[in-house]
Amino acid sequence: SAIGPSPASMMSATLIAGSMLAVLATPSLAEVVIRRGNGGEPQTLDQAHISIDVEGFIVRDMFEGLTIYDPHGKVIPGVAESWTLSDDGTVYTFKLRADANWSDGKPVTANDFVFAYRRMEDPKEAAEYANILYPIKNAEAVNGGKAAVDTLGVKAIDDKTLEITLERPTPYFIELLAHYAALPVPSWAIEKFGGEWIKPGNIVCNGAFCLTENVPNDHITSVKNAKYWDAANVKIDKVIYNPSEDQATTERMFEAGELDVVYNFQADHKKFLEGKLGKDQVLAAPDLSSYYYVLDTRKPPFDDVRV
Repeated sequence: SAIGPSPASMMSATLIAGSMLAVLATPSLAEVVIRRGNGGEPQTLDQAHISIDVEGFIVRDMFEGLTIYDPHGKVIPGVAESWTLSDDGTVYTFKLRADANWSDGKPVTANDFVFAYRRMEDPKEAAEYANILYPIKNAEAVNGGKAAVDTLGVKAIDDKTLEITLERPTPYFIELLAHYAALPVPSWAIEKFGGEWIKPGNIVCNGAFCLTENVPNDHITSVKNAKYWDAANVKIDKVIYNPSEDQATTERMFEAGELDVVYNFQADHKKFLEGKLGKDQVLAAPDLSSYYYVLDTRKPPFDDVRV
């Protein structure tokens, strides 16, 4: 529920202010605010159309899926308090928390996940990460326009029971559900506001925080969601995200105490920063990712097949 170290590429890292931990550990009536160097400006906060970390960091603070990651990177129950798996490994049955609610007070239901997953696979939505849910029965066919959206293997047994049928046994499926592609969305807000549903004042969240401000190229603010099922254990009142991509600038802001967490810094500064700030302030984490470079094969020398 709280803001913690962000995953980074092998040659990048995260800076964490030691004072942040002191603030969290000291009882106080003062508002606890975390100022986070987000590493970039999000293009959207709609789960169906995000595809990079700088968007995912914010969205995962505002929405919670069936499973989530704990501070040690282990997948644990999120909205789903428990689940069972059929003997053949293809049918998961999730029991949702009775006290899981949206920020407007509506209960989080199995149908919220059905709606979200169908929306993610609907070819009309053209979701960037639709393939994340391909292990679900008919997901790839639906996304490819070869099957109707309502044939997707997700079903609400009742308000708090969700059944997901897979194409075949997928041992890592529970981990996939922690991805932002598997987050629920508020159908009523989308139906009312359309593409504007993610704006402050319109958005409805089910996670630990909810959006209150989004000033392009300046800052984004989320505040603690009082309706979140585990709100009592959320020790942070407000998160302010700085969207700057300038790593040198955010490093200086961190050193000046203007940011509590910075995502990414210049790789060749690692030893210098460790010496100046201490190794406990500079964290580098391995990241399992696929990176690709797109070449324009219409222009020399890339128009030559030998190249």
